[in-house]
Amino acid sequence: MRLFRLNKYLSAVFAAALFCACAHTGGKPPPPEAPVKKETAVKKEAAVKPSPEAAKEVESLYYKAVGAYSNNDMDAALGYINEISTLYPSYPPAAELRGKIKSVSGANKLPPQKKP
Repeated sequence: MRLFRLNKYLSAVFAAALFCACAHTGGKPPPPEAPVKKETAVKKEAAVKPSPEAAKEVESLYYKAVGAYSNNDMDAALGYINEISTLYPSYPPAAELRGKIKSVSGANKLPPQKKP
């Protein structure tokens, strides 16, 4: 008999917990995303992908830039990266290498510290 009463209360607690979990909180739904024009998307895709010949040229220039960076010739490396930017402005490896070159060049151009 006692077990029956316990089950009766547990079922009420379970039902309340289930209702609270499923109840709508009343918050606002997220705003809908702005529609993308098909023409804009096509233009972006066309601008992002270079021709196969240009892609080979970009890759070649990138390896030259990496070689110049490895040889500590930052000016030549930046020159190659600038050429890459004209062919493929959003080439991620070139952007990353440009950041490395700027960080290294900035560290080398610090004025010497005075010794006390």
